[in-house]
Amino acid sequence: MKYRKDEILEMLISSYKFQAEFDSGVKSGMSLNYETTILEWMDVCDLLMPTKLAKYFHKYFQLNRPLAELECLLKNFEKNTISDFCEYISEHAERQKIVSITLLRQKCETASIFRRLKQNLSKQVAYATELKPSSKVNDFFLKSDGVLFEEVNRIAPGTLSEFEYRANKLVLTGQTVILLSAFFAYVFWAIWFFHWLLILPIAIGIALYQIGMKKEPEKLSLGGFEDFRELIYGMKEKLEKVST
Repeated sequence: MKYRKDEILEMLISSYKFQAEFDSGVKSGMSLNYETTILEWMDVCDLLMPTKLAKYFHKYFQLNRPLAELECLLKNFEKNTISDFCEYISEHAERQKIVSITLLRQKCETASIFRRLKQNLSKQVAYATELKPSSKVNDFFLKSDGVLFEEVNRIAPGTLSEFEYRANKLVLTGQTVILLSAFFAYVFWAIWFFHWLLILPIAIGIALYQIGMKKEPEKLSLGGFEDFRELIYGMKEKLEKVST
């Protein structure tokens, strides 16, 4: 079964929203549509250069086509648009099959989706084998970075499309200390001389940041889903819209 063209666009939009919330290098408040050029898309989302980007999507969608085709499409970034990219992927990418599981003589689609998601995650993070429907989405996400988002987006595009994130005070303090210390060290070095003590505040800032990253963020919401049971039902709803 193939992806629809509009699903690929939905995947790209969700990826952009995800990046804009968690990556300070990505411009927020922008919109992606079929008319957006590849160059504009790469700039807005702070993406890899065409060759590396082609390798990423070729592997991500498990394309059974020459890598050079996708490289050519992306390298012609001023002329080609997101529409061209979505059309190419929809023509050549195969959607992963969700094999139905029978429970109590009835087909259970949610169990099938959960098994597929768990299998995909387990290939990348070992502790995914311990996942249960009651497992908390945020807990897994914080340990696995963007792996969860990528796999959900591949199976059921658009399920995760709204995000909220606010770092805790330790992370924010660490970032501020790093920036101010680096600026002060540069100015001090430029007008006087460099001393190793200038690095100390930067090291403290890095330590604060790393400690903060190991703790719960002040706010985190991935589509409003609390546990994997809710997430799977959300994925099921998206998949049902595809089949109708």
